[in-house]
Amino acid sequence: MYPLYSDKPNLFECQIQLEGCSLNDASARLIIESQQNSLMFNGEIDNNGTCLIPVKKLKGLVSENGEMKLEVIADDMYFNPWNSEFDLKASKKLTVEVKQQTKTPIIESKPKVKVNVINETPKKSKRRVVESRRKKPHKNILTKKDIKSLLNRFK
Repeated sequence: MYPLYSDKPNLFECQIQLEGCSLNDASARLIIESQQNSLMFNGEIDNNGTCLIPVKKLKGLVSENGEMKLEVIADDMYFNPWNSEFDLKASKKLTVEVKQQTKTPIIESKPKVKVNVINETPKKSKRRVVESRRKKPHKNILTKKDIKSLLNRFK
């Protein structure tokens, strides 16, 4: 079973020996077949017979397993020299285990404030000031009596 990684590019590499045909005109491709999709990736064969086929990230493109095939075309001849099943895996994996919180958390205390009073002279409270303003009548306010006297002047 050939491993493929879903979260990083893959590089399929193999060595090809071709008799009766030139490697210069040969081409290779890798076909990845799954229940979800079939994908084809083209590669190159160098003069020494080394075949390299880059495969892009497969996450979300193919299902977790399937079959892959190598196809080689040389001098108008088709070859299928290699088949294998594949297994799609993640190259990086993270697992987290959450533990139950204990009954008494580690940080339970509330912040504390301590005040030292140096000068104890009492200050007037704002409430008293507001009440004293309410008791004094304002000079700009007219009473009923003031309004009657003004009206009598104009008669």
